[in-house]
Amino acid sequence: MPHFIERRRSRRIPVSYPIKYRIAGENEERAGVCVNISGSGILFRTDEIIEPGRALEIRIEPDNRLTPPLTASIEVVRCIPAPEPGFHHVAGAIKGIKSK
Repeated sequence: MPHFIERRRSRRIPVSYPIKYRIAGENEERAGVCVNISGSGILFRTDEIIEPGRALEIRIEPDNRLTPPLTASIEVVRCIPAPEPGFHHVAGAIKGIKSK
């Protein structure tokens, strides 16, 4: 039986929440879907390629009243093709959480 060692610092929580993001220094807001999130990172799906190292401002607004919105700054660490044609998965390290 294969052995799996989890190397991530934080456990990922699968979600499917709308996400709004913008590249730091730009005004254009873009949209995507958050695929999973943890205490240290996020994975979201979008229709554009975002280069690793780019800084983004993100806002996740869950579609329920129990989970509060999250606004944070992240650094893109990876961008790979998603299983859905025409989309990409963007992985980001959370650098800071913004308060209201």
